Amino acid sequence: MKTARLVAVATLLIAPNLSALQSATPVPIVLPSIQGSDGELSSEVQLYIDRGDDLSSHLRFDAAARQYGQAANVARREGHLASGTSWKMANAQYFDGNLVGAAATLDKIANEAALVGDLEVEALAIYYAAWLDGKAGHKIETAARVARLEGLLQSRYMPVAIRDLLSGLLKSSRDVAIQ
Repeated sequence: MKTARLVAVATLLIAPNLSALQSATPVPIVLPSIQGSDGELSSEVQLYIDRGDDLSSHLRFDAAARQYGQAANVARREGHLASGTSWKMANAQYFDGNLVGAAATLDKIANEAALVGDLEVEALAIYYAAWLDGKAGHKIETAARVARLEGLLQSRYMPVAIRDLLSGLLKSSRDVAIQ
């Protein structure tokens, strides 16, 4: 059930494919959520995640974001990339209307993923942060993130499926593209 909730939330943080929206037969795009790292969900981390999930289910997104942030801090302290917990935090910030905070959380995920060489998490986090900045009307920040993502997508170590997906979205999405 938690995986289904993450996927459902992930679909809300995606930029729509505008050409698909304009065609007679819309083609839905479902981007992957940012997955948790191996070993990230210790019992202490899970405790904070459960609290955050409970608060989110009561639409208390600001409080949920704080719980997810605590979960991420514990995961980091335990030596893990806090990708899944931070993803949940960014989603809670988004639903609370804090687009800038959500983008900053995603930037932190991207930077931490870069330090451990997780190109998929880094690329997805940068894409979502760029999308959020586009939604917030922050063109300079969006441009910087798009430029970083385009450079990252050139890596021969980037998983092909992620490269193809994000490259296609960058080409077709007016929400992320610099206007």
